Amino acid sequence: MAVDDAETKNGSAWGKATGGALVTFEQVGYSLPVKSEPKGRKHILQDVSGYFEPGTLTAVMGPSGAGKTTFLDIVTGRKTQGEITGSLLFDGKKATKTFLKKHTAYVEQFDTLLGVLTMRDMLLYQAQLKCDRRESLQSKRERVDALIVELGLSTCADVVIGDNLNRGISGGQAKRTNIGIALVTEPRIIFLDEPTSGLDSQTSCDVVSILRRLADSGRTIMSTIHSPTSEAFRMFDRLLLLHKGHTVYFGALHNKNGDASGGAVPYFAQLGLVYDPSTNLADFLITETGDKGEAANLKGLWQDSSYLADAKKHQEQLLLASIQLHANSAEAVTHLEHNMFSAVGVLLRFRSRANCKYPDFIMPRIMPSIFFGFIVGTLYYGAGGKAENPENISARGNVAAALFMSTVMPAFTAAGYMPSIVTERPLFYREHSDGCYTTGSYLLFKVIEEGFFHIFASLIFCLMTFFLIQLPGSFWWHWLLNFVTGQVGIALAYFCGSLAPNMDGANTLLPIINVTSMYFAGVLMTYDAIPDAWKWFPWVTFMRYGWTANMLNNFPAECEMPLLAATPGCPTEYWGLKEGSAGLSVENNFGALCGFWALWLGLTFLVMTFVRHVKR
Repeated sequence: MAVDDAETKNGSAWGKATGGALVTFEQVGYSLPVKSEPKGRKHILQDVSGYFEPGTLTAVMGPSGAGKTTFLDIVTGRKTQGEITGSLLFDGKKATKTFLKKHTAYVEQFDTLLGVLTMRDMLLYQAQLKCDRRESLQSKRERVDALIVELGLSTCADVVIGDNLNRGISGGQAKRTNIGIALVTEPRIIFLDEPTSGLDSQTSCDVVSILRRLADSGRTIMSTIHSPTSEAFRMFDRLLLLHKGHTVYFGALHNKNGDASGGAVPYFAQLGLVYDPSTNLADFLITETGDKGEAANLKGLWQDSSYLADAKKHQEQLLLASIQLHANSAEAVTHLEHNMFSAVGVLLRFRSRANCKYPDFIMPRIMPSIFFGFIVGTLYYGAGGKAENPENISARGNVAAALFMSTVMPAFTAAGYMPSIVTERPLFYREHSDGCYTTGSYLLFKVIEEGFFHIFASLIFCLMTFFLIQLPGSFWWHWLLNFVTGQVGIALAYFCGSLAPNMDGANTLLPIINVTSMYFAGVLMTYDAIPDAWKWFPWVTFMRYGWTANMLNNFPAECEMPLLAATPGCPTEYWGLKEGSAGLSVENNFGALCGFWALWLGLTFLVMTFVRHVKR
């Protein structure tokens, strides 16, 4: 059942991507290890068999807990845990990852759209990421324009998508945009997870009618669906009905004339479950396969039915014909994925350019620097000029405090960069699974985007603090240290945001690390005063290196007046800058800061690669 990575030397043995593809599944099962279960495993799916035929629209239904989404995750190759058994074939062969990315599309239940883009830009953005990079931009634009017309989105093509705070396109338009995202690669097979969820009856019909047209064009369409309207349900051809992980019906939904007198209705009628034509057939099926289905043993009745035997016979005929059709065909392997830097370019061109237009994105990144720069600059106004006199102990203490604030502030304000990692997680998972980019590409994009804005934020802060305080050191070192300290803080925020399962967890973890680091930065407690059991901690605290470098940029490394060695008048001695840092060198401490930057980014990369907060 695992997706096969093997490719032939001259290309995979797949037929040319025309029309749909036959998807067959035989005795598919799925289980998870659960100690409380009798055999140590909980079976979610058992012996599910059937097929999805090109040119047909198949509904997968069942009451809550039937295993619909689990089954969908299996056939799309997105299951990340548990044990899968049985056979799953596409045109008679195991699916390679290349085939799944190139020829299948998955429309998730919940919208994963970028609220800052227009609907047209969203589709073009996806086309740039998903389609062969050798295809011209003009060709992709024409493809997107054709999709917009086909999906009936012309009236809102240039409307910003919006989000919970900013009004944009409607829910139905958003759902059709999601379908459009799936269609940009012209897939042969489309899987959808409850595409009508949360939509009104008319909008639901509009969405299903689009699926109907896609199936009529020859594609293979399969969708899980819950409580569709009668009109929407009539558009489906076939039905896979599940109950507690077992098949209770698979076959035609209607007769050849398209009414409910054939297909599933006569099957359930012979079991004593008679459908009232004045009611919704979908509701009838869900109701009868709920608690009633348990009592009626629908699973056992299906296993013994002639309907199952006929379905298996037809499946064998379809599979044999598909194997013969594609036996001698070969499809060259096309590497659709962008390389790391081209994917980053697409992300910057669409997402960052759109973000630059929105004050909601810019102001939280700039305003804290203006506010705190004004506070620190005016609070310690002129202290730097007075501190040039080594006997002015008070002024030197104030400068040390100001430099401490300059070090701590960018680390704490970096918390404002953390929500994007958490809120963009569903979009990242979807685009990463679709092969749009690698984890490294996404992380590099975030570093470049946030780094660009942080250059200006840190420059504003440093201009205000350096000249208002009249610091005696180098302005460029003052700015560079502030910028890199902020970048370390942002990387730490990324780590917390990627490690925590939600914003509440991230908002708890980041302050714990930052506040603990602040205690050992050097101002609140000198190195000599730290208990022996904690003397190791300053060495692993990036704020210590940042503050030490700032101090060395503004004060001499050696004490000018030995008599003041025990006072703030001799900073390197009084605060013990020789210990718990990279020594009495601005460059060495700056290098240590860069090391922390790389460390937190590396840890973030590992977490984003190996930790999945959405278990499938």
